[in-house]
Amino acid sequence: MKVSKNWLGEYLDLSKYTDEELFQLINFHINEIESYKKMVEATNLSVGLVKECVMHPDSDHLHVCQVEVKPGEVSQIVCGAPNVEAGKKVIVALPGAVLPGDFKIKPSKIRGVESNGMLCSLQELGIEEKYVDDEFKNGIYLFNDDVEVGSNPLEALGFDDTVIDLELTSNRSDLLSIEGVAYDLGAVLNQKVFPVTAEFEVSKKKNPLTVKVETDKCYKYNARYLANVKIAPSPQWMKARLIASGIRPINNVVDITNFVLMEMGQPLHAFDADKLGNTIVVRQAYDNEKLKTLDDQERELNSEDIVITDGKNAVCVAGVMGGLSTEVDDNTVNIVLEAAYFDPLSIRRTSTKIGLKSESSTRFERKIDYDRVERALDYAAQLMQELAGAEIYDGVARDVKVDIEPKYVSITTEKINKVLGTSLEDSYINDLFNRLAYDFTKKDNTYTIKLPSRRMDLEPSVQDIIEDVARMYGYNNIPTTIAATRDKGALTYAQKRARLIRQILSSLGLNEIVSYSLISEAELGYYLEHVEEPIRLLMPMTEDKAVMRESVLNGVVDAIAYNKARKNENLAFFEIANVHTATTEDLHLGIALNGLFESHLWKGQKQVAEFYLLKGIVDDLFEKLNFHVTYEPYSGIEAFHPGRCARLMHNGKQIGVLGELHPKFAKAHDVAGTVAFEMDLAELLNENNGLKYHPINKFPSVTRDLAIVVKKDISAEQILTLVKQTARKYLTNIDIFDVYTGENVGSDEKSIAFTMTFEDPTKTLATEEVDKVISQVLNRLDREIGAKLR
Repeated sequence: MKVSKNWLGEYLDLSKYTDEELFQLINFHINEIESYKKMVEATNLSVGLVKECVMHPDSDHLHVCQVEVKPGEVSQIVCGAPNVEAGKKVIVALPGAVLPGDFKIKPSKIRGVESNGMLCSLQELGIEEKYVDDEFKNGIYLFNDDVEVGSNPLEALGFDDTVIDLELTSNRSDLLSIEGVAYDLGAVLNQKVFPVTAEFEVSKKKNPLTVKVETDKCYKYNARYLANVKIAPSPQWMKARLIASGIRPINNVVDITNFVLMEMGQPLHAFDADKLGNTIVVRQAYDNEKLKTLDDQERELNSEDIVITDGKNAVCVAGVMGGLSTEVDDNTVNIVLEAAYFDPLSIRRTSTKIGLKSESSTRFERKIDYDRVERALDYAAQLMQELAGAEIYDGVARDVKVDIEPKYVSITTEKINKVLGTSLEDSYINDLFNRLAYDFTKKDNTYTIKLPSRRMDLEPSVQDIIEDVARMYGYNNIPTTIAATRDKGALTYAQKRARLIRQILSSLGLNEIVSYSLISEAELGYYLEHVEEPIRLLMPMTEDKAVMRESVLNGVVDAIAYNKARKNENLAFFEIANVHTATTEDLHLGIALNGLFESHLWKGQKQVAEFYLLKGIVDDLFEKLNFHVTYEPYSGIEAFHPGRCARLMHNGKQIGVLGELHPKFAKAHDVAGTVAFEMDLAELLNENNGLKYHPINKFPSVTRDLAIVVKKDISAEQILTLVKQTARKYLTNIDIFDVYTGENVGSDEKSIAFTMTFEDPTKTLATEEVDKVISQVLNRLDREIGAKLR
């Protein structure tokens, strides 16, 4: 959850607190913070007015601009943006400015013409392209005339903000809104929060809608009718709030629903009223019913899903995404605004089944505030009136199927102190409950609390109340005590043996891994002769994590494939982990080798992963543990090569299997040449004879080579710096591999060739994305140093 500090500031007075203090207060008393950073990390910016704009004498695309950067102060700036023109107000990075990526602005000459600054696009300020209006995506940002020259452009844009990214746990759905975070932070700062209330003019015309709920999976449904809406871009302040929250602005109607979603945590949906009609029926979908959603994908539904209909046809997957047939577009005049409460479990099932997660579904499936639904609807209607000129028809079409009754819990100060080991005064607890905005009464020494509907995580148990007290008091203030015992801790014999196994295998050159215990049901029998009844998850997040594994090789071999797909070769992995069936839980050891295990090229020697190498490692392990096994040919598991596989026998009992993976299986799973071993450790264990790391990228890298021609006086460092600044988002490595002068290159020029590696930790980079970065690099090199592609 991305939280705008400025938005929080509309609820609370944060002026007395530094960013460091707020970080500590939120991190220690509310929720762990994933990141806390400025929305735009740039300095020394100014709003400038382009007084004159002429073409560069030595370029067909550069412009020489005379820019009033402060009242009465004009500077010459060379700009390559196609949309720069005289009379426009722009963002100017003055000399001394530092832009994202540590890009420092200083006076320079661009193709012989002095330039004292830089005219900036929003992307150059660090704003992702998806948030930039289409008209400014390929050029610099242009202000309207109502901005003063010399003022701070970040303030004018609403980007002078700090974004607090909370790493929320699934139970704290109340923190999925600005209002929810404000309540908790207000309790920490001892400030009262006043929630938003709506005020608007109501038309004399009556709401023509009728609403009927035919499923108890929809607790209640509300709809307002808004007429004569004018679709237009949202004001900049609203765009800034949405961008800070990680949401792309679209138009005023859609943006208002998203704005209210982020501020109040209530999902809303707007229908084109003329496409929808005046009848709304909420029901369960029919089996095999189809609906094309707003992302232009056709979804096949079943009777477990909830849909909104026009009385006949489904027009919306309730709580997940609207339908394309009733989409609000530029021609929309009248809209129906929806606010509802849907069954959390039902929304989660639908969202998971169709593979569609949205901001709305996330909140519905984690529970929303039942009592906030109508207030959020009215607030959105007010904003529609203010920003879209909506005429709000009188009345709300409503149907309520399920009422959620308030919950109560009783607790005493004595109970709180007993659990926490503290000595808090009763007056402190009373004050704390007021700060938490609890509705409570006190009789004798007992507090009876009506749990706030906004706190969906609270259950009528003393533990939840005590947890809130502990958070507000500060976990670091709770005294720590050592348990009163004379027993000394020690490892069991089996634990010592397991630790020794890890030490031996590590000393032999293997790397220990930890993999998922959850796999798909289709993978269950890959490395087993017989599959037992598995442990199935009731509600798996994905189908490939639906059952508990019965073989540790599922994770170890997958790790081989994962690394090979990322060009990490010559692999030797082991894992000690539990495997599960419906009736048993056993500790297993798994090993997998792939590629070269050892190489001495200067001696012409290399050891490739194969059956006898793995057998030697296993034998060495057993020898050190004084454990004896025999090997027998074995072909009972289809994943193993029938002629290169053996089973391990101990006291006449099969305890493991060792072999080369079957070529067909290995090829199908991209682990060709892999040898693997697995054993049950029960017999082996019980027989009494501040480095900093970066996780391996999940996605493949892309490598591109470029050769450019530049003047001989241009240093390689200049080129590398420009490339890194321009391609900083995806570039992970750059190396120069050739410098050439001579034939086909000017006498005052040289050719420099370099290779670049691009990665994105969140996805596989598309060719178009890399091509776009390459194009930006070439344009930047051309603009700054006159470089040409060879």
